[in-house]
Amino acid sequence: MKYFLQIVLIGLSLVINVNVNAQLLDTIVDAHPYRLHFRLVKGEKPPILFESGGGQDASQWDSIALIVHQRLQATVITYDRAGFGQSSFDTAGYTILQEIKSLETALQQLGYSNKNLLLIGHSLGAFYNRVYAARHPAQVKGIILVDPRLPSYADMRFARIYFQSLNRKDYEAEYMSLYYLLARMERTSDYVRQVPLPFTIPLLDIMAERGPFLDAKENERFKADQRNLVKGHRNRRLLYVEGTSHNIPHDKPALLIEQIVSFYRQHL
Repeated sequence: MKYFLQIVLIGLSLVINVNVNAQLLDTIVDAHPYRLHFRLVKGEKPPILFESGGGQDASQWDSIALIVHQRLQATVITYDRAGFGQSSFDTAGYTILQEIKSLETALQQLGYSNKNLLLIGHSLGAFYNRVYAARHPAQVKGIILVDPRLPSYADMRFARIYFQSLNRKDYEAEYMSLYYLLARMERTSDYVRQVPLPFTIPLLDIMAERGPFLDAKENERFKADQRNLVKGHRNRRLLYVEGTSHNIPHDKPALLIEQIVSFYRQHL
């Protein structure tokens, strides 16, 4: 508890320091068909783009991103994906490819379309990292996946069965975007499964001890997918973190920060 409180206090002090001394940009970008909410802390060094887990928004990274900026003097970019946080939602054109195209449009407007960068994604955020990296292999200099969801036929099957168990009435009002996210998950996984992740990009997979699912077999499959992702690749590494749930950014923020800083210094 004492260690956790120290992390919180450090994060709060850095928030104050960043707000005073750094260029903090909190803005809505019109990236048709979505209006995307971005938070950037501008630095002198190449940017880091954070992707949140499924159903979460940019606030997942607030304390971590600010400390990373302070340690590296790098620009950190977080944003709310379509339908979450302050970003808008369009059910008619909702696909992961359209989301990535809107992200590209927004980054271009913000002045980061041709910058070398590091991608960091938690859980479902790994899907978005993969598609973005495949479309920008020369620009992406590294990827850190935090207990990532990985596309496969087994993942597609799980997504289908899980969605069939849901009741739409439980997803009214502000939860409707999550319902549509889950409704398309099987097709999203199928699409991402066919997108090649460039072998030339260095990758770190940080795996949790306890997976996101209630079913033990699904959690073991989740871990096996991560092991297979790095197997046989010299520039891919797996880090297993004991004592963590699927939400590693919450459970081990200090460890995650150190891994980001070390990886960035090595590859960017």
